[in-house]
Amino acid sequence: MDSMTGDASAVLADVTALLHAGLSPDRAWLTAGVPVDQEGLPDPSPQGFAGDATAARCARAAAILARDTGAPLVRVLDAIDEALARVRDARDATEAALAGPRMSARILRWLPLVGMGLAAMVDPGALSMLVTEPAGWALLATALALTWAGTRWMTRMVAAAQGPPRRHSRPRARRVADRAGPLPVPVVLALVDAALASGLPVATACHRVARVADRETAEALGALARACETGQWDVGSHAVAQALARPLALAVASGAPPRYGIRSAMVRLDRDERRHALRAAGELGVRLTLPLAACLLPAFALAGVLPLVIAVVAGAGIGGAGDVLGDVSAP
Repeated sequence: MDSMTGDASAVLADVTALLHAGLSPDRAWLTAGVPVDQEGLPDPSPQGFAGDATAARCARAAAILARDTGAPLVRVLDAIDEALARVRDARDATEAALAGPRMSARILRWLPLVGMGLAAMVDPGALSMLVTEPAGWALLATALALTWAGTRWMTRMVAAAQGPPRRHSRPRARRVADRAGPLPVPVVLALVDAALASGLPVATACHRVARVADRETAEALGALARACETGQWDVGSHAVAQALARPLALAVASGAPPRYGIRSAMVRLDRDERRHALRAAGELGVRLTLPLAACLLPAFALAGVLPLVIAVVAGAGIGGAGDVLGDVSAP
């Protein structure tokens, strides 16, 4: 079966259905079009998951965790699929919220060119002055510099609103999970939940999930495991540690199952992502007025309004472009 005809979620659904039908894990992966290694685990390359590298990493982590803990693979894959759906929903919410400001940024960067076109329509002499006279060259060069600065400014604003880039350490020897990148936080929470559902103690579950996670996430899970044993819940600022610290601390203190708290943490993460997306989009719409006022509107005036004024004045016989610019710049 060619897995490239669908998306990663469809591939996971196919594997889950085949497992429910009684196929062994390796046969289920192969039947769904996912290549496996010698141990029967899904290959970490995104080829079998419609090019989705994140889904490939998550599926391999789920398969390894199920093998090491004895948890049913079908249950772990169900949890992973749900977590990936949350990640996709949060990403789509961010894209939808930022679509308007992003489109505004793309349109505003053409404002100086629109000014040139309007000036040429009103008086073709304005465009001729920009192209043929030294004064026009100076105006055009300044307008281009302002347009470049404004465009770069807006691009950085949009990138910042989408979220800060992830930083990773780069040691010489790194595990496969590290080279592939971090697992999404909801997926890590789902893996911990699946490990706990298999009957493992809290600290052991964190250690088992740390084995299949990237380096930074593994360190956060290790800190959580130590906190479960020592009762010292200063676990750092990693997103996974912050999301799991409270439900795990309550579970250790009360003896209650932590699964409900973990699922509540997933809901809070999803809600916070959506709130952040809406707030970032609202702030971006206001902040875009800064490059507009400081760069693009002056570029519009230099490339459109001022050449038109100079062409009209020069056409009236008052003087050339250099004389008009000298009169304008004179105190």
